[in-house]
Amino acid sequence: MIAPIADVEDVIKRLWTRRKTDQEILNALLTRHIDTAKYGLGITRFRKMRKALGLLGTRQQGHTVDSISDAMVQLRCQYPKAGRHELHHLLFHEHGIRASRSIRAIEDWCHQWEPDLVRARRKHRLKRKRFWAAGVNDMWCVDQHDKWKRFGLALHTGMDPFSGKIKWLKVWWTNNNPRLIFRYYLECIKKDEYTYLITQSDPGSENFCLAKGHTFIRQALDSSLHGTLQHRWMREKKNIPPEILWSNLRRRWTPTGYKNLNFIESIRYDPKDPLQYNVFKWIFIPWIQQELDAYATRINSTRKRHQKDKILPQGAPDDIEEFPEEFGCLDFHVSLIFYFHNS
Repeated sequence: MIAPIADVEDVIKRLWTRRKTDQEILNALLTRHIDTAKYGLGITRFRKMRKALGLLGTRQQGHTVDSISDAMVQLRCQYPKAGRHELHHLLFHEHGIRASRSIRAIEDWCHQWEPDLVRARRKHRLKRKRFWAAGVNDMWCVDQHDKWKRFGLALHTGMDPFSGKIKWLKVWWTNNNPRLIFRYYLECIKKDEYTYLITQSDPGSENFCLAKGHTFIRQALDSSLHGTLQHRWMREKKNIPPEILWSNLRRRWTPTGYKNLNFIESIRYDPKDPLQYNVFKWIFIPWIQQELDAYATRINSTRKRHQKDKILPQGAPDDIEEFPEEFGCLDFHVSLIFYFHNS
């Protein structure tokens, strides 16, 4: 008997978004989501199910340089500094296009329409640095980004540097309020129903509530930690993983944001006027938050380019966090289900 498509539809779509192959998705279904004692599923039947869900593969879509041109022009306007590898993922996540690498559709388009950018990009040199972490949820790094404060906007992020997963990426009119930063943390661990071992941040009063609150929760769950601080203060510019995230965000997405926001400098907008400033926040903060959520989802579900010198596991951050054992990693998360149910 074949497994009902309704029972596995959400799982198939989720794994498809992570760019899994047919065989990888089928293996995951048979291992974790289908009762093989009652149902069976082969690769041929699975492909029929996938097509019925409208999930067409690269060959079935059959895109060429001409067919992806309109989408590429739109993406280039939105992500002016994206490279070929990133454009390949953007086509999939933003437009649902699976462009073939075998016919080099994206690379041929770049060579045809952007020869100067291709030559300029090849001159870049990568500076390698090593980062050490014991495993998934060993630590989370938090950091703020102040480059947009001239617009009255402030960014904040929390991430797991081992898996590379962005836990939150928020925009608000401030990132200096300790209670607001702690709220980001609480919303995240309540959604995940677990916390991690140590937090890490730059020194600053905005992180005091986070450091004390996380330490309190860890001590409430483990009495042996009393008298310790479960937070690591890093000197300026030493909290490296979030700095990499901000660098990538500035290069990949920020140019579009600046282009859409710079127009306010050419109009009679006075940020000191409460009415104008609050209308600005009411319009732009929800839009930017939606864009940042889409960016974080794309980064978390995308398998990174393989690097032979990389020590940390290589794969999509969502996969590394959800199935660390498949990458030979340890998971140090601390369950909060009992804590939440009794608080």
